[in-house]
Amino acid sequence: MLDKEKAYSLLGLDVAATYEEVEKRYALLARKQRNLNEDGSPTGEPTAEEINDAYNFIRNAAREEAIRKLEPKNKTVARIGHFYEYYRWYVIGAIAAIALIIYMTTSIIHNRQADKLIAKADLKVSFYTEYDIQEPQPFEDKLLGGIPAWKDIYMVTQYSPTNPTDQYGMTMQQKAVVTMAAEKADLYIMDKANFDTFGRQGGFLDLTGQTGTDQIPADKRTTVDVEDEGTQWTAVDISDSPALKSLNLPAGEYYATVRGNAKKTENALEALEYLASEK
Repeated sequence: MLDKEKAYSLLGLDVAATYEEVEKRYALLARKQRNLNEDGSPTGEPTAEEINDAYNFIRNAAREEAIRKLEPKNKTVARIGHFYEYYRWYVIGAIAAIALIIYMTTSIIHNRQADKLIAKADLKVSFYTEYDIQEPQPFEDKLLGGIPAWKDIYMVTQYSPTNPTDQYGMTMQQKAVVTMAAEKADLYIMDKANFDTFGRQGGFLDLTGQTGTDQIPADKRTTVDVEDEGTQWTAVDISDSPALKSLNLPAGEYYATVRGNAKKTENALEALEYLASEK
């Protein structure tokens, strides 16, 4: 049976921790659980179920405390409460409208800033993997070191589980599909599961006859049966690439592929050739 002290102890926090600290700690532990292998939690550490139970206990307790504090202490407060109850949907609607305006304004500003950074970068790279990549910087350092003429790479990481087992995973899977359709990266790095999912949809460049691709070893060329277009060479196996290994990803097969309508196709092909021949 959970109590306050045990709930906080399971999350590795003191009972005096703020709710913001609880949220951050829960997100960290949940991510750690997702990245564990099939052996599950190490001996002595809380399981995913215990972490979720502790978090829900603390969240519900905080909600009940907030409700208790809002209970009216006198008739005047009660009248105000009744007034709010009557007009609350008008108030909520107004707040929602303001929040939407703020969100849209912030998104527009953020997107414009991102567009400027992408335009300046020599290449935009998107990772689609079943592993949540937290720090892609080592990959950029390796690639810039191998192509000295370049100054900057804009990188995006997308956690993309192909067989999600929880609500978070399903949400990330849906986001990955939407992002793939909406964004326009030049080069994509994918694990086998994601390449098998997205590769056959026909959005990637056929590398046959492209500049520099004749230097790519035959054993690294990966073909896929594209819907309505037949078999195409669209990817390069970079599983042994030092740049990729710098990310400490789980062992497996990884591929690099170029978007069919990439803005910087030449640079993407140069990166592809480098990753294929990297020692």
